[in-house]
Amino acid sequence: MKPNRRKGCSDMWFGFSRFLFSTGKFGLLLAIFLLQLVTLPLFEGKVASGFLSDLLFVLLLAGAANSVKDNRYFRLVLFLGGLSLLGVVVCYFTENISVLLVTSVVYLAYLGFVTVLIALDVGRDARINVDNVMGGLCVYILIGVFWATLFSMLETASPGSFDFGRHGAHLGLVQSGTLLYYYSFTTLMTIGFGDVVPMSHMAQTLSILEGLVGQFYLVFFMASLVGRYIAGKQND
Repeated sequence: MKPNRRKGCSDMWFGFSRFLFSTGKFGLLLAIFLLQLVTLPLFEGKVASGFLSDLLFVLLLAGAANSVKDNRYFRLVLFLGGLSLLGVVVCYFTENISVLLVTSVVYLAYLGFVTVLIALDVGRDARINVDNVMGGLCVYILIGVFWATLFSMLETASPGSFDFGRHGAHLGLVQSGTLLYYYSFTTLMTIGFGDVVPMSHMAQTLSILEGLVGQFYLVFFMASLVGRYIAGKQND
């Protein structure tokens, strides 16, 4: 890549990052999601990947909590987030399945609670701005993360719930978790490629439910949000 082209890409990325951070609390959360999406594949298979993954996990917890800091349930959010972080630390010292499952349940409670709070916060505003639209997008992404955690918990509790096909038959927790994260979003967006297949009835049911929730959310909630935003801009 030529120097001027590389500089142009760099300037465009930093400009986009400044835009996200300047839009408000939801822009910050969206920036953390994008950072996680872009950086993790660059460190795949390297020693630093585990540390980076956990660091981004902490940033995600902090960003999600920051997005609801003005809510009356903020202390409960902090409590659940702290328990989730404690669970991750404990998992460094043990591979006990029960501990992993309890940590996953706490994290699911945190994700679900924050997702609902953000959706209510975004939906009840009379005037929709760019930050609200980004909040709606954050809810969509959080739904994918919620289901990815649910899939990982199911595979941990009942190995063989998913067939990873060409990716290998005997995968570790990190590898299977990464693939189920990818599977969750391809299911949410209904663009599944068939390389990860739900095998058990529970896995199939959860996959169907995620697809239904994802489509319902886009068709009704996000479409309504964007429509109100455009209408507000036209009335200005």
